[in-house]
Amino acid sequence: MKRLFFTAVVFLACASPLIANDHAADQQLLDSAHKPADLFQSDAKPFDLEIDFTVQFTGPATGHLSMKWQSKDHWWRKVEVGGFEQTTIDNGEMVYTTRNFPYTPLEVQNLFNLLSLSNSPIQLIAEKQKDRTEKGVALTCVQAEQNDHARESHDLCLNEKSHDLLNDEWQDSQDMKTRQVFADYVDFDGTRYPMKLQLFEGNKEVASASVKSLQAAAFDTALLVPAKDAIERRECPGMKPSASVREIHPDFFQASKTAGEVSVSATIQADGSVSNVNIIHSGGAAVDKVTLAAVKKEKFKAAMCGADPVVSDLDMSFPFKGK
Repeated sequence: MKRLFFTAVVFLACASPLIANDHAADQQLLDSAHKPADLFQSDAKPFDLEIDFTVQFTGPATGHLSMKWQSKDHWWRKVEVGGFEQTTIDNGEMVYTTRNFPYTPLEVQNLFNLLSLSNSPIQLIAEKQKDRTEKGVALTCVQAEQNDHARESHDLCLNEKSHDLLNDEWQDSQDMKTRQVFADYVDFDGTRYPMKLQLFEGNKEVASASVKSLQAAAFDTALLVPAKDAIERRECPGMKPSASVREIHPDFFQASKTAGEVSVSATIQADGSVSNVNIIHSGGAAVDKVTLAAVKKEKFKAAMCGADPVVSDLDMSFPFKGK
């Protein structure tokens, strides 16, 4: 699912001609880092991945994720937590999703991002480097800018010796520090992946994951056959995501005196119309109502696969400042 607000996945950008010469060494360091995302962008042999995790709904909920991997565009994944179940199949340009809920909860999406299972890579451009020691471990830290409309600043720290990415911290849209922490990397088929992963918002841990098994395994192609009721989406290389024809803001932000942030999921049809609008993070009854009404009336440009408009799913986040 494509998201307008930042997804917490770290794909570090390759060297860019836009980078000044004095930052070239910093960029090279980022490019050489071992990252969780590498496992899902490599040409690794087929493997099975089993993960136990905890996310925070109204309280902590434990769950399990299984992934059967053949290649970057041929895989099967199932997640179960707190009564929610979702199975996703990627078969070439077609993605099929079966779930027992109208949308994927934000907490589960955050988990996917933590595990680097998102399909929306973030490019980062190195700005400056600084070194420090933390718990007796020498760290090399790089400040980098997100290379898109968000222009968020990230502080990434690597193990000075192994170049494993240990944490990534940034300020999110709620003016809160968000941090991903990775530990206990293991070698796997030319890549490295952490056995322990954590997500913090401020000082609160909102998600944690522990890899129970990561091993080479034959892939059963029967897993690529979707259920009859699966949601079907086309996601092609270089896909241009859907976007609002006009920004949704000034007027409806003034409609509530309540401060808060609302996150909404919606389906953008090939003609730009909106359907299946759901609140995935409530900011309170008043702002939820105003936000739903505004999004349902909004017009969008459809996502594009080449010259073809396609149906896509979009998450949007709206901050209300109150009065």
